[in-house]
Amino acid sequence: MDCPRCGAQNETDVGSCLSCGAQMSADESLPTIAQKPLAAAKPASPRLAQGAPPKQCPNCMTLNAATFKFCARCGTPLGATAAPVSVPPAPKPAVPAAAKPAVPAKPAAKTPQPPQPIKPPAAARPVPPPPPKPITGQVRPPAPPPKPAPPPARPRARVSAIARDGSRSADFVLTKDETRVGREVETTEVKLDKDPFIAPVHAVFRFEGPQLVVQDLGSANGVFLWLKERALESGDELRIGRQRLRVEWMPEEPEQLADQPVWGSPNPGYTARVVQLLEGGGEGDVYPLKPGENLVGRGTGDVSFANDGYVSSKHATIIVGEGSLAIKDLGSANGTFVRVNGQIAVASGDLLLLGEQILRIDPA
Repeated sequence: MDCPRCGAQNETDVGSCLSCGAQMSADESLPTIAQKPLAAAKPASPRLAQGAPPKQCPNCMTLNAATFKFCARCGTPLGATAAPVSVPPAPKPAVPAAAKPAVPAKPAAKTPQPPQPIKPPAAARPVPPPPPKPITGQVRPPAPPPKPAPPPARPRARVSAIARDGSRSADFVLTKDETRVGREVETTEVKLDKDPFIAPVHAVFRFEGPQLVVQDLGSANGVFLWLKERALESGDELRIGRQRLRVEWMPEEPEQLADQPVWGSPNPGYTARVVQLLEGGGEGDVYPLKPGENLVGRGTGDVSFANDGYVSSKHATIIVGEGSLAIKDLGSANGTFVRVNGQIAVASGDLLLLGEQILRIDPA
């Protein structure tokens, strides 16, 4: 059938011209170009050209030959928006459009828009760091921040260990309310682990307010305080040179079992005595004391220790009164010490004798 508009030859079953898209009708009133010689009309081409991919109508999805500009079924222009459909490499004979299986109709495609100008790519942004990887296993909570170190304790007194030559061999700072002394105490305390006559925990220094006191903790060898002059009680112990002495009243005379008196040396009036205490706890020599002053020294005196080089020639004097005892140091080189019963207050400059160790109290 010839197109009434452009005169192109079309198959009889098409609804619109395959060249110009005009509706195929027998109405002769439409403008035509049928006056052109038939030789000038373009020969009809097969519906599906061999070797070229067919065009699919974007409106009714009908496959059209590659040379068609309009859909043979609905007359929709076949433009660049038609999706190319791959065809098998082997050619197939063309079949009428009515013989093709019906394709489900899709909603009408939108009018193709003109291509938009391509915008230049924006400046590259810095790539953000990758997110942290999840930690598998048990997650420990973060450690708490370390606590600030407490300020150093203020020294309240010092205890200096004095060697035999008079030099200071060790220095201990007292900062706490109580500080122990012994062979098995902490290193921050007064540790005297070289002396076998020191008990594991021998004594303790204690502050009672601003006053420093020392307390014997029941040690076998005791704590002795240096003195210049001091009143004594019966049973008090002294350290003079290498001698350990006990001062006491004379024991009472035993009751007579018979009327006949016991014969003995005449009593010059001794009322007290000094008992020498030996190593191991035994008793040695006994020195009677007469009323008044009794000299203690090396080689001479009422109480003499000729073989002790640490005892001065005139070391001390023991004063026996009516119901009283006292001792006075005579400026000896190695001093006179009395045992502390319980506890006693000490001050700067005092000397303590524990075992074979002399400790001096110094200011902070």
